[in-house]
Amino acid sequence: MPESNEEIKKMEARIAKLDEQQKQLKAKKRVLRNRLSQQERKARTKRLIEKGALLEKLLDDHGEPAQTEKILQQLLNSANSYQKLKQFTSNIKYSDESTVFQHFQQAVKNVNP
Repeated sequence: MPESNEEIKKMEARIAKLDEQQKQLKAKKRVLRNRLSQQERKARTKRLIEKGALLEKLLDDHGEPAQTEKILQQLLNSANSYQKLKQFTSNIKYSDESTVFQHFQQAVKNVNP
């Protein structure tokens, strides 16, 4: 039996209502995503400011960013050189089977008790 005009209109009204609800949910979803993005940006900005302030404090430097980058690059190069030297001296052994690096560590302890 075919649907009556009234039943068809009710179904169309229900579909229109569901479409409207879907639009509202999409809008709410968009607002929530925007709010989340904004919170993430604020958190990142806060971290960057805190790290920058700490870096400036530790370097006691109020110079240009290029100068700070140069200092950091030198520190990284020093750390890399230290690791390479540590690896090399850890493989060189004395007759008592201790390594050059172990002797270095002991010497540092004796200098800085």
